[in-house]
Amino acid sequence: MGMLDTITVCGRDFTPELLTHLQQFAQQQPPPSGNRMAHEACSALAWFSPDGRPALSSAKVALRKLHRRGRLTLPACKSPQRGRPHRLRASGQPLPPLKAVPARVDQVRHLHLHLISGDQDPLHGVWNDLIVAQHPCGDAPLVGRQLRYLIGSDHGWLGALGFGPAAFVLNCRDVWIGWSTPARLGHLPEVVGLSRVLIRQEVRCCNLLSRGLSLVLDRVAEDWYLRYGIKPLLLETYVDRARYTGQSLAASNWVRVGCSTGRGRLGQKGSQSIKDVWLYPLDPKARVRLQAEAARPLTPCPLDQSLTQADWCARELQTLDLGDRRRNERAQAMLQARWEQPQASFLGSFSSWAPAKGAYGLIEHPSADISLSSLLAPHAEQTQRRMAAEPVVLLPEDTTTLNYTGLRQTSGLGPLGEQKGQGLWLHSLLVFRPDGIPLGVLDTQCWARPQGESDTDQRNAQALAEKESLRWVESFPKAAAAGRRMPQTQLVVITDREGDLYELHDAAQQAPANLHVLIRAQHDRLLVGGQKLWAFMASQAVGLRRSVSLPRAHGQPARQAQVEVRWAPVRIQAPAVGCKKSWPPLTFWAVWVHEPHAPAGIEPLDWMLLTDLPIKNAEAAWEKVQWYCKRWGIEEWHRAIKTGCGVEHREFKTAGHLQRALAIDLIVAWRVLALVKLGRQLPQLPARVLYSEDELKVLLAASSKKNACHQPADPAIERWRSQPLGGAAGRFCRPQSRWRTGSRKRGYRSTETIGFNLGLETV
Repeated sequence: MGMLDTITVCGRDFTPELLTHLQQFAQQQPPPSGNRMAHEACSALAWFSPDGRPALSSAKVALRKLHRRGRLTLPACKSPQRGRPHRLRASGQPLPPLKAVPARVDQVRHLHLHLISGDQDPLHGVWNDLIVAQHPCGDAPLVGRQLRYLIGSDHGWLGALGFGPAAFVLNCRDVWIGWSTPARLGHLPEVVGLSRVLIRQEVRCCNLLSRGLSLVLDRVAEDWYLRYGIKPLLLETYVDRARYTGQSLAASNWVRVGCSTGRGRLGQKGSQSIKDVWLYPLDPKARVRLQAEAARPLTPCPLDQSLTQADWCARELQTLDLGDRRRNERAQAMLQARWEQPQASFLGSFSSWAPAKGAYGLIEHPSADISLSSLLAPHAEQTQRRMAAEPVVLLPEDTTTLNYTGLRQTSGLGPLGEQKGQGLWLHSLLVFRPDGIPLGVLDTQCWARPQGESDTDQRNAQALAEKESLRWVESFPKAAAAGRRMPQTQLVVITDREGDLYELHDAAQQAPANLHVLIRAQHDRLLVGGQKLWAFMASQAVGLRRSVSLPRAHGQPARQAQVEVRWAPVRIQAPAVGCKKSWPPLTFWAVWVHEPHAPAGIEPLDWMLLTDLPIKNAEAAWEKVQWYCKRWGIEEWHRAIKTGCGVEHREFKTAGHLQRALAIDLIVAWRVLALVKLGRQLPQLPARVLYSEDELKVLLAASSKKNACHQPADPAIERWRSQPLGGAAGRFCRPQSRWRTGSRKRGYRSTETIGFNLGLETV
């Protein structure tokens, strides 16, 4: 290999230009450290680990390999420092004296803050002495950027405050902000941590800490900007729940959003105590501004164009990146095989042992690059292209179970609850057009519930990050990120009663202008003014009366419900439990759909819908009701996954392998459901638009009740190609078609198989 050739090391391509840049960087004076060299390589290659951090360890390995191969000369390693690590140094002097500190803060004379200018500040030692002597962290230093304040008065120095960098990853904070990984990496410097808070032990002054916090909140943003050139938008701090209550923070309008994991900055080597996490926005639009990220360009692709592509499998996985080109091609071949026989077993999807062996090899490959999320990422990208071509899209989300009780040797499974066996939970965020035709899967989360844990124990006292219901809020940033890429499209997230979470309502208030929610209420929430939600809506006048079509459910047949619709703006109080006690009230529009005269023995329809979209007239109210009716499409998708694709019949060694196989079937189930819905909505669409010549031959053979392998004459095929979609298949496009499964024998291509493949039902 020549010196001017690109060299691949640790899966990354180092071009001659990059090697020249790194060599020049290494020759700087003073020589850069190994960390700086690794940071430079990661920056140039956009090389990040799965958690969003620069992949420094991998970059260091790559740089050392380049050094050994003679392609790069690294600076000589510095000898490690000996002795004690850096700690805060006390001056050795006694603490400054106090003089008659009053018992109330309003009696303290000349209460003020002194900003420590640096190590040369005359009061630098006083700050250190106070923290080392009386703070629980002792001589542990602040790291990185920092501001240090002394709380002073005519009575002496009363306490100290210290600010430093925010935590790199903090789940409850990131969920509350609505951060995606790119947004967090871009805006993390705009979050500052309140790292040290101290009121001297000998001081007994009511409300002194609250007053000191108020003083520092008025100036910390400006002081931080003057010193570091960054205007912070949010403050964070932690309160050890075993020692303190955080009442002073609540009195200063801080918001408690959850708790830490107890790992600390040093991981397992650091403190293991659980701490409450409190946040304070320094800007009214802090969360909106922190969510901002550069939107990647997006080219709209209409649904009909996407469905009619002959090589749709390759197009759907066009941006797939599994770390190797051969893996990408194998995944595309798996999708094509599963599409041709979606009802077959995983092994039975393949025509011979060779492609089957390759598919099993990909499913069981040890690479961390292959996962449910990475396999679905290109489909989510294509879904967003289809969304961008629509003026309005509906995003229902819901959870279902995947039962793998028979797989007793499969690792990583968990209980399904209520003695239903073991398996996985799947939470999905789908995209539908307002006419009910699905556009794709935008986000999925799949997990196993830990053994022996109940999600209902002390549920009200738990923070959202401690509950499984976190999944509803975690999907919302994915919708927000998509909304920023398509400002011309209106997105509406729809949930059933399980999604009635105050955290989700709160997140909707901070969403992009084109992202909205439509949530069916479960809780009879308290309104500002003291009324309850249902009682308030019952006092409103009936706005219109309509008929709603209800599908069969819970043993009841499908029926038409005659309903009354009322709507009004409501202002909801935050629940007085757990973290949400300090949260502000939220404003929504409520739409109450009530069936006053239900048939005997049938539970009346009762939907309380909450949305942030304004409802000014009956037409707008009824539109929201119709949108909510489309939520049932995600239940049909669940049925397509389980009954149609048979995902619960997979047999693999681990839950991770099951999830990899599941990713392919999720895409297949979307396309099948899309064709079924499209055939019902547009029965006059020519069959040749969606079906290939081979598929039409099979349809013609099946309609003639001949063998599926029969080859009809070309004129007959041409007649079928020109027939409308609802007529070309004749009986194949029934409005009430069912999901049918055929034989699991490998290579068996029955008429039932092809009928399902086309989203139709054979007879």
